[in-house]
Amino acid sequence: MQYLIRTLTDSTGHTFTHVTQARENETFTLVEADSKEEAEEIIKSKEELELRMVTRWDTD
Repeated sequence: MQYLIRTLTDSTGHTFTHVTQARENETFTLVEADSKEEAEEIIKSKEELELRMVTRWDTD
């Protein structure tokens, strides 16, 4: 099981923690990016690389 743990501090200094469990058909991926678009591009590139690796090595 994967869990996403988010922690934030509000303007008064109070810290909140929220835990979300991934569903059966869901995964969480954390990427460093300067924008949502850049994060999506990083994930797309990663998925394309993984697909090429599977295609290259799966010769059955």
